[in-house]
Amino acid sequence: MEIHEAFTEWTLERGVKINGIAAHRFEGRGLGIIAEKKHAANTVILNVPLSALRTADTVPKDISRALPKTTVHNLLATDLTLDTSAHRAPWRAVLPPQDTFKDSMPLLWPTSLQALLPPQAAKLLANQQLKLKQDWALAFAAFPSITHEAYLHSWLLINTRTFYFVSPAQKGKSKPPPAPTNRDDCLALSPFADYFNHTSSSSACEVIFSADGYSITTPIPIKKGEEVYISYGNHSNDFLLAEYGFILAGDTNQWDEVELDAYVMNLLSADKKEILEEEGFLGNYVLDRETVCYRTQVALRLACLPVGKWRRFVSGSDDGEKDQGKVDQALLKILRKYQKDTIEKIRLVRILEEGTADQRGILGNRWQQIGVLLQAAIGRIQS
Repeated sequence: MEIHEAFTEWTLERGVKINGIAAHRFEGRGLGIIAEKKHAANTVILNVPLSALRTADTVPKDISRALPKTTVHNLLATDLTLDTSAHRAPWRAVLPPQDTFKDSMPLLWPTSLQALLPPQAAKLLANQQLKLKQDWALAFAAFPSITHEAYLHSWLLINTRTFYFVSPAQKGKSKPPPAPTNRDDCLALSPFADYFNHTSSSSACEVIFSADGYSITTPIPIKKGEEVYISYGNHSNDFLLAEYGFILAGDTNQWDEVELDAYVMNLLSADKKEILEEEGFLGNYVLDRETVCYRTQVALRLACLPVGKWRRFVSGSDDGEKDQGKVDQALLKILRKYQKDTIEKIRLVRILEEGTADQRGILGNRWQQIGVLLQAAIGRIQS
């Protein structure tokens, strides 16, 4: 932990204020933040000033000028790849090495394992692959001395360790610069804050961004020796797996959900798909821990009802109660089909020889979680 202690001192010298917390290696879980003393609720445990952040504004001019039309992700990744400065050496020393991403990030898995990802995770992966390809092409064209391996490592660090950030108003100006139109470009590296692990529970500390930087505050009392968490957002385990390389264990993720698009679409004719698209209800069908979303209800009703009756439901003139039984049976049909497919996915993961045991393990666990969500939904309909 010596490098982490040195890094902590480095952050303090740069104005970071740390109140009774420290980086800590938890047995079987890796690095995180531990409470070194008891904290009351509403205690500020960390302040990171704007001056300590790495943002698009801190990227050296020779890099930003060489990459005038690119993503913030690419700017930060290229900067991180090329950075050999002595003053940032303590920060670089504590960043996860490339090997840590091999087992966790689907982007680095064999294609045979990627092919078995759940639909939502697979879509996120495809988007990642496209972004990486575009970013790397621009970075390599501008700086041909960098290697793909080194760049990929930096790109993944930016993908997994940045915080939401928009440039505040500069001194002497009343308005901040316009925020990026793409939320993916609202990124900043925040020293020490990136030690925090994620939880979906109400115990997650509140992260507040302001013109002064970031502050992290306890929502509840925290005992000495407990791990302290933040929330990365209200994300499903598919999202967490694809973007961060982990899933929350068992049923602990209150924001978990399952995408149903492929199964709902199979019930719809081309004409009905066109109607849904015209009305803004085509796609994005999900099942969460409590129920299916309203969009799913709308699509299923169109699948099993006349169009006129469906339009009365959508307009609100018909509450749909009389037809709920038909809709539930349609839903039950696709849930059972998905459940059968899930069992097969688990089998395929188990017999696969490619990839590592950890890669197959996390993928198999994710499919088991999906199976639990499907079975719970089936049980609710049948009860």
